[in-house]
Amino acid sequence: MPKPPVRIFLIVCVLTTLFTTPIAVRAEEATPPPQPTLTNRLPAFQEVARANATQLSALPAQGDALTLFKTVIGPQLGLSDAAMTVGAKGLTPAMSQELLISDLTRAASELVRGLAAWHLAQTARALDVSGTVERRENIQKQIDAQTAWLSEGTTLGPALGRLRTLSASEPTEDTAPLMGGAAAQIEAWAIDTVTREWFRIYNWKDQVRQQRGLVRLCGTWQWSIHNHQNHREEKTAVIFAPPGSVSATSPAEIIVLGDSVYLRWETRAGVQEDSLLFSGEGQRLEGTFVNTAGGWGSITGKRTATCFNEGSGKGTSPRRHH
Repeated sequence: MPKPPVRIFLIVCVLTTLFTTPIAVRAEEATPPPQPTLTNRLPAFQEVARANATQLSALPAQGDALTLFKTVIGPQLGLSDAAMTVGAKGLTPAMSQELLISDLTRAASELVRGLAAWHLAQTARALDVSGTVERRENIQKQIDAQTAWLSEGTTLGPALGRLRTLSASEPTEDTAPLMGGAAAQIEAWAIDTVTREWFRIYNWKDQVRQQRGLVRLCGTWQWSIHNHQNHREEKTAVIFAPPGSVSATSPAEIIVLGDSVYLRWETRAGVQEDSLLFSGEGQRLEGTFVNTAGGWGSITGKRTATCFNEGSGKGTSPRRHH
């Protein structure tokens, strides 16, 4: 038979656990959610350049920039979809044009060229006064092999030439800053090029979707609008130009994702937003609008003419507020 003090001690422990555990749970549940922040989507370009230093330094004599992007660089930079699309075979000319393959290919090649220049600049920066003869000779060979490629269509020729001359001579405390200046010029171009082309490729899918949506939207529409603010009915013709054409009467923003259409109109009278959906095999648009003047209501649109080319057909300007 247990002694009374032991029994009392056990009861106290059990009660303590029962009463303290819910309090801890409630404390965790009461923790406020983290505040939303802007996402940094930029990858570590310099780390990618360093990881692929051997392949980058061998371009373009050994290897191909586009192949390196498709197999290694693209996936490492979060651009796997673009890498697979660039490497796709059997695409029809129409599909290639719709997917902007030529622009995508050019951006991918330019991105790899920028990474190669970045790696070269970093290598030159590390070549200080204590650099060995072997290291200087290696960078000279790399500059000789890549000068024509890196300077084509760019302003890097003079900087590459200075870097080649300075690396060929015995480094001193006087020449080190000159070499650093030439390397900095090459690195600045590389950073700008890599960042610009990465954003172009990263936004490629959205641009393709947008182009497809604008093609569906293009044409003349007869819209019937009901404004619940003043119970007014209005009919108006709305013309959407082909992709790439912008006029003073175009919406400030057009977003088409699948069957969803968002239009934002900005005028002196204020701002209006339309939320619409394609229906009837793309021949009808239905949805609602709201504007800063307090107006709101429904929109029903019917396509009356297909997409027009420049100089063909006339129509009234798109409506603003209802």
